[in-house]
Amino acid sequence: MTAARSRNDSDLPHVLRMAHFADALLNPEEEPPQGVGREGEPAPKRFAVYRNNVVVSLIEAMKQAYPSLLAIMGEENFTQVARHFISAHPPQTAMMQTYGGPFAEFLENYRPLAKSPFLADVARAERAWLTAYHAVDWPVLSPGELSMARDPSELVFHPHPAACLLPSNYPLFDLFNARETWPCPGIDLAGAQGALITRPQLDCMIARLDGTDMVFFAALFDGKTLETAVTAAIEADGGFIPAEAINLALATGAFCSLSRPPLPSSNPPATG
Repeated sequence: MTAARSRNDSDLPHVLRMAHFADALLNPEEEPPQGVGREGEPAPKRFAVYRNNVVVSLIEAMKQAYPSLLAIMGEENFTQVARHFISAHPPQTAMMQTYGGPFAEFLENYRPLAKSPFLADVARAERAWLTAYHAVDWPVLSPGELSMARDPSELVFHPHPAACLLPSNYPLFDLFNARETWPCPGIDLAGAQGALITRPQLDCMIARLDGTDMVFFAALFDGKTLETAVTAAIEADGGFIPAEAINLALATGAFCSLSRPPLPSSNPPATG
């Protein structure tokens, strides 16, 4: 926004004036909008204080949403990156628990952090944690339901509304736990770890998934039958132990129900 445009704000429709106000609020290079001072004149100092308070509040919301990234990046670096994100992605709703959703995509394209691509995966995991926290309450699949099912190998497992599967080429599980302890010695950034985030009861949880467990869970999340998921995991590594993976699926509350895949249609294909 230019100074000339600010002087003409009073001639614009209300919606456009509000858009100009929002632009100036999150962009320190913009002129203060007209009408925030006495007698309709711009008030740079007063607006600067208000602008700073709004931006600080948004940065605090980002810190609350991404504590693992805050620990890894450090206070100063995180604050600087958050300011750039806020300028590019102003809030779209008054619900602050939803703010920062595109942060992972922002980090992927943020050139100063191009040598730290793992940060985007951490951001996805932290957003999944928040999504799980606010997800609808729903019963989890119990061991009894599975044991009583006829021919469980033919069953499809339906993911719990709070469950999210996160593959990664980086040690995602260890990096996510930076919110608990950082620095954490021994992390190998070349080692891949997947993660499963769920909220079977009141508390969110994260489980580490490596190699064949990730293959197994990915197949189930994709709607494949239990038999297909087990076969895919064994083909990936003959050392896969199906019972342990199934127990993990039940213990984490990653699934809520079972069903059988629809039977193939017996109708002949239509001819034209």
